[in-house]
Amino acid sequence: MKNKLFILINVFGMGIAIACCVTAYLNWQYSDDWDKGHVNADKIYRVQFWREFQGKRDRYGIAPMALAGYIKQNFKDVSKTVRYMTSYCDMRIGDEVFGDQMVFADSAFFDLFTFELKYGSFESFHDKGKVFISDKVAKKYFNKEDVVGKPLTQIVLGSDGVRRPKEFIIGGVFKKLPLNSSFGFDVITLFDNFWDINLDKDLTETTWKRWSHVLWLKIDDPSKVAGITKQLQQYVEPQNKAREDFKIGEYFLQNFAGMMRSNRSQPRLDSDYLGGSIPDEAVTVPAIMAAMLLLLACFNFTNTSIAISSRRLKEIGIRKVMGGMRVQLVIQFLAENLILCFLGLVAGLLMAEWLVPTYDSLWPWLELNLSYSDNAGFLLFLAALLFITAIIAGSYPSFYITSFEPVSILKGKAKFGGTNWFTRILLGGQFVISLVSIIMGVAFYKNGNYQRDYDLGFATHGVISAWVNNEGAFNTYRDALASNQDIQVIAGTRHHVPFNFYNDPIKYGSLEREVDIMEVGDNYFEAMDMTLLSGRKFIKDSETDRRESVIVTEELVKQFGWKDNPVGKRLVWMDTVQLYVIGVAKNVFARALWQPIGPLMIRYVAPVKYQQLVVKTQPAKMKSVNQFMEKKWKEVFPNTLYSGRMVDEQLSETNEINENVTVMFGFLGFFAALMTGIGLFTLVSLNIEKKMKEIGVRKVLGASIGNIAGVINFEFVINLGIATVIGGALGYLFSDFLMHAIWTYYLKLNYASLTLSILAMIAIAVGAVGYKTFSTASLNPTKTLRDE
Repeated sequence: MKNKLFILINVFGMGIAIACCVTAYLNWQYSDDWDKGHVNADKIYRVQFWREFQGKRDRYGIAPMALAGYIKQNFKDVSKTVRYMTSYCDMRIGDEVFGDQMVFADSAFFDLFTFELKYGSFESFHDKGKVFISDKVAKKYFNKEDVVGKPLTQIVLGSDGVRRPKEFIIGGVFKKLPLNSSFGFDVITLFDNFWDINLDKDLTETTWKRWSHVLWLKIDDPSKVAGITKQLQQYVEPQNKAREDFKIGEYFLQNFAGMMRSNRSQPRLDSDYLGGSIPDEAVTVPAIMAAMLLLLACFNFTNTSIAISSRRLKEIGIRKVMGGMRVQLVIQFLAENLILCFLGLVAGLLMAEWLVPTYDSLWPWLELNLSYSDNAGFLLFLAALLFITAIIAGSYPSFYITSFEPVSILKGKAKFGGTNWFTRILLGGQFVISLVSIIMGVAFYKNGNYQRDYDLGFATHGVISAWVNNEGAFNTYRDALASNQDIQVIAGTRHHVPFNFYNDPIKYGSLEREVDIMEVGDNYFEAMDMTLLSGRKFIKDSETDRRESVIVTEELVKQFGWKDNPVGKRLVWMDTVQLYVIGVAKNVFARALWQPIGPLMIRYVAPVKYQQLVVKTQPAKMKSVNQFMEKKWKEVFPNTLYSGRMVDEQLSETNEINENVTVMFGFLGFFAALMTGIGLFTLVSLNIEKKMKEIGVRKVLGASIGNIAGVINFEFVINLGIATVIGGALGYLFSDFLMHAIWTYYLKLNYASLTLSILAMIAIAVGAVGYKTFSTASLNPTKTLRDE
């Protein structure tokens, strides 16, 4: 076979594109299968509500705790009601202590949702003394799955600050659901057990002031949903009377089928205590990337097929003279392309064996499985992909090549070679896709550096926090750590940035704003390197400061429109509590860079409210200090799992996304540029073949190498120029769109990065055609004119 290298390269390029398509399909299927397998999904509804505040309309996934009882008593069309709460708990099995989210649900939970129970009976879930665990936990701690009847100890923190054991008997072992599920728990027990760990005195079964994390309803007749929704509105008033500072607008019911897609649409669901969802961008971006690579591979296939087929014109002419029909030739060429595409498919599936797990490892919430035996949809996708690829890549060459008349072919009058409008469009498309890919890679790389060094208003290195949950544990642990000379500051706090705060409205005069609120203790400002711009810090042990003093951030000052000195301003919280500003702190990005910065109000709390201990050290000492903290933890709290977390880990998601997206677009950019270079080399070769006589004549007449290079490449330079403008604009818009969808604060693509990307594309183009152009321009003209 001739042209083996070109064919091999194109099959390899097609294989890469198909491997990316396979990965993108599995990624989409993983998202589409979210919560799949629950038999009653179309009958299960989650109670949610809308809230309007200051012109903003938000939806929440929580429900008042008291609401469940009223629904049970008064809603005859609701067959089952299930409250669902989740809480981190320390547990012990034998000598092994582990910490995990424990779920507390009403007894009808397993009647609503479909779980595979491997051992035990669902009837046991009605027993308050029983607990159900996943097969994963059973294997990990018992080294077997059938552990029904075995003990499990929960370590319960009492209101007096003492941790006491609470014994359970394992009543069932269920198969753990996959990651694309709203339920990622490993331990679940009856809802009545929740009251044994509840330390909030205001949280009772009949309160309207506190929330159930989720309230599920089973409605057997879908036609009753509208009536039930209307009936729910009578309970808006009692909730709003109990929480005048947090008034809801209306309740609505969200069907469990398709709930994940609804939750991730805008506005995103607030207070969602379930397993979350996949962002739309995480599904669409890989699909777009795969489609771009597939188009590139098809473009290359088309151009290469035309180039290779130029040597088959005589074969086509003779077959037509011998009575061959054009349709037969078209079918032959399509079949040949189909075979090559099939080889590309085989290559792609082999590459997918590496690419799928590699992509899966980039994202902790993914669990992709490349399986052929139990995925009929995937097999249909592969068949459709093969057919579409063969049609896109082979149609034009097949119809174009077979369109020549046999007389003109055999007389040598058929002009074949060079480029036309179609091949120019294909090449321009390759340039655009490659440039967009390079721009995206550069943009995310630059943004990663920008966000890594972004000033969030607090220390992003050298800080370790651990949950202690009460004053007594804080004092014990603080004293145990005091001997370490590498620890610079030890602070106590109720809340801790990032992400740990609550939100409430406050008033200044007639203005009302919803603000983030943090309650901190002694030394917290020093531990977190927070900057005070004016005023003073809290005075240690000052009851006045604990009762009425607050420190606010620049954003809060801005939102209230204070032009004069903010110190001394009076704020009203919860309608009756009067607070006075004693200082203004530099803005704190409590939500990191994901969402707009919120106004923050910081209060001073007594040690009795401490929940976390925060340690500051040198960044280089963090590992050794963390090991020391874990060692001391095990000494003073042997029945509780060490919960220390470095602030770097809490902020790592931003860096991981930047790094992973940079890798993705770097991968796309590299192979897109490679295939574009190959496609350009092929078209230049075609153009040279067409202009060999002209080149020879020009050489005889004394044309320089530069002049001949211009003759060969002029139209490609024009093509590249147009593609640079289009690709540059698309790359800028696409990178800005994607970053804006992920973050609020990011680095917009600048002219330097755009220019760098364009120069890289030009360098690839020059590299692709330079050698071929120079070698042709340097040929002895007698060799090009000998046959004339």
